[in-house]
Amino acid sequence: METIEAQPDPRDAASGLDAVADAQRAVRSRPWPLWLYPSNALLLGALALAGIIDSSMIAALVVVALGGTFSALNYWAGRRMGTPFAIPASRAFRSLVAVSAVFVILSLFTREAGLEWATVPCAAGATLSYGLGSVVHYRSTRR
Repeated sequence: METIEAQPDPRDAASGLDAVADAQRAVRSRPWPLWLYPSNALLLGALALAGIIDSSMIAALVVVALGGTFSALNYWAGRRMGTPFAIPASRAFRSLVAVSAVFVILSLFTREAGLEWATVPCAAGATLSYGLGSVVHYRSTRR
């Protein structure tokens, strides 16, 4: 497509890019529904407790069901907000979610390591770290 205008002014280009960055930040900083925080924390805790189940087949089905529920719930809530794939801008929230994910992953390997007793503390750690992240996210988006 041919341009009939002259070269864009660098200031105009910079301001356009700043406007895009501001719009992206606004989308990533949208507040979530209040019910989503405890729902996610409880689903992560339940997912971490799946390592307690004796049968590996049933445990795998529980992990798939809980993971699917977690994903579907967040996608549905995101669609209702108009931002189904937006990752929050809060670094503290993202860091605490990563800690929560590490707890969940560790809890699923406790049986193989012979540390069944560590499953419940890992589940508690996953729930608490996500809960703390939820508080951070809630406070950062509702100023």
